[in-house]
Amino acid sequence: MIKYSLDLTNKQELAFLSDLIADIRAQVPKIDILLVGAMARDLLLFHTHGIKAKRGTEDIDLGFAVASWADYEKLRESLLSSDLFHTHPNGAHKLLYRKQMEVDLIPFGGLENAAGIISWPPDGDTVMSVLGYKEALESSMDVLLPSARQAAVVSLPMLAVLKVLAWSERRLIAPRKDASDLLLILQNYLDAGNSERLYSEASQLLESPDFDYERAGAWLAGKDAIETIQECSHKAVRIEETLCATLEAESDPNGQLRLIGELMAPDPEQSRRILSAFLSGIRGNPHSF
Repeated sequence: MIKYSLDLTNKQELAFLSDLIADIRAQVPKIDILLVGAMARDLLLFHTHGIKAKRGTEDIDLGFAVASWADYEKLRESLLSSDLFHTHPNGAHKLLYRKQMEVDLIPFGGLENAAGIISWPPDGDTVMSVLGYKEALESSMDVLLPSARQAAVVSLPMLAVLKVLAWSERRLIAPRKDASDLLLILQNYLDAGNSERLYSEASQLLESPDFDYERAGAWLAGKDAIETIQECSHKAVRIEETLCATLEAESDPNGQLRLIGELMAPDPEQSRRILSAFLSGIRGNPHSF
């Protein structure tokens, strides 16, 4: 798979992120780190293309590829052995960096069950889906941060995938944020470096009497997402089934439209059709969007 790179070395406002990555690597140099969540969203949309989200970034979400819970605990203890990281009152999966920045540690790789679920020790009461994280790491972008430090960042189509999967899991405990990020990505997908591809890879959409720029971008995002998943994953069928089931239910005009309801968008029908276009791209329907 082709690895895409992004140079943000001139963005000095990202020096804090560069320092964070460097300080983590100093403690755990052999573990793959993947930047996901709202910070990845901002790198790929705002810092690269000037597309700003309404929702700010409250913490830094980092995925760590580990083989076991023992390896995860060693990782956490290694970070805490530095005076730069401290425990967080809200759980073992969070740390405070320099006593002020919240960092979420998301382990994946060898911990999840067949459904992509991890259960946090010791009692397993806290569960989290990491379905799609292996694929996100495999297809990640190499981003150069200030001081020429490199970070692996989830690609934009895979970020959309993770947002759908996260919404389906935690919509009741963390409403709105996954839905708003998903719509932001899909609405702006063409303007995030993909506009020329509309003519070279999705020209059939231009011929539709019902052509819409945002929905065309969502369709292309779906096409990119499923191609990435199929190329990188041995769980492609499971991920695709989960994605399609969620999107089909949430884009059905006669359904509950819970995801659309969270958005409180001025044009809910357009938002629904954007989700439907994303689903059509995933399913490989060349004309429906």
